[in-house]
Amino acid sequence: MKPQKRRAKPQPNLSWGPRHLELLDDIEAIFFARGYRAVTMVDLAAELRCSKRALYEIAPSRPALFLLIVKRWTDRIRGLGLERAAREADPKARLAAFLTPGVTQSAGLTENFLNDLQAFPAARKLLHDHQRERVEMLRTIVEDGIRQGRFAALHAHLVANICLAGIARINDPEFLREARLSFSEAFAELYQLLMTGLENEMAGR
Repeated sequence: MKPQKRRAKPQPNLSWGPRHLELLDDIEAIFFARGYRAVTMVDLAAELRCSKRALYEIAPSRPALFLLIVKRWTDRIRGLGLERAAREADPKARLAAFLTPGVTQSAGLTENFLNDLQAFPAARKLLHDHQRERVEMLRTIVEDGIRQGRFAALHAHLVANICLAGIARINDPEFLREARLSFSEAFAELYQLLMTGLENEMAGR
């Protein structure tokens, strides 16, 4: 098996203080709820009771700020997933630990956010690269589970890519609207389908 390439963890901006990090948390919540095109830097400054200068110290523009939030969100999901999976020896527990942050860290994310993300090529690429990297790790965990006899002898690459295809559908706001699911709810359903499928196949052997 080829060794997995891991991206270096993003380094924090050393010029940011505690207030900047607090603002980033608040900005993320606003963007998750309303997207970024519905709010201006003036709106953000007023709502967060900070100066526009403080916002521009974080990012040079509103689109750049949105990209930063998307990267921060996706990096956090991957980082937590890898960290928690590394604590588990059993492949089933490792898979659950790896997948769960994708649900918990997307709570509050709305169609407005997804519409803005899909309309912004640089943000869309960030999400695509993030999801491909997660699916590659998922494939590795499934392969390990198959070797240990904890998962059914399915084709790990196929399983991972079916999961990726499901994720692509979940990224579509229209699909979520038709399914009447939030982004995090849809991911929870997909992950449950994956876990149940692997376990049911084992039970039938």
